[in-house]
Amino acid sequence: NKHPSCSFITCCVKKKNLEVCAECSEFPCPKFKSNEEYQQSKESSSYPSGKKVMPNLNFIKECGIEKFVTQQKERIKLLETMIKNFDDGRSKSFFCKAATLLDLIDLRSSLDKATQKIKTDKVKQSDVKNKSLILKAILNEIALKKGVNW
Repeated sequence: NKHPSCSFITCCVKKKNLEVCAECSEFPCPKFKSNEEYQQSKESSSYPSGKKVMPNLNFIKECGIEKFVTQQKERIKLLETMIKNFDDGRSKSFFCKAATLLDLIDLRSSLDKATQKIKTDKVKQSDVKNKSLILKAILNEIALKKGVNW
């Protein structure tokens, strides 16, 4: 019972020796759904990165894989900061979704705003529950403004 091979890998990697579909002159080809279809698919609710398939590939096509990888590394660092400083034991998946779906500028500003509010409100560094609530409220507000669905 062999699993069928991925048509994207067969086309891009095996036949055309490309790293990603965005490098192909035929991108986006008919194999791809529309961005709206990716947003609505059931897989997107379980795997938020599925919602970013087309925007990520379009970014790679416009800016190159190196810049994309650099941005993903920054996302990882921001996520690590959120988890280290704001996770109340129940927020990791929320922060993962935020780091995946929100723009980098919004992630940076969210952390800055949360840090400032914590100082202004004199929230203790050890009060992770309130720190988490502050950051999550800021991230939710941005998501609502931008039409991002968790």
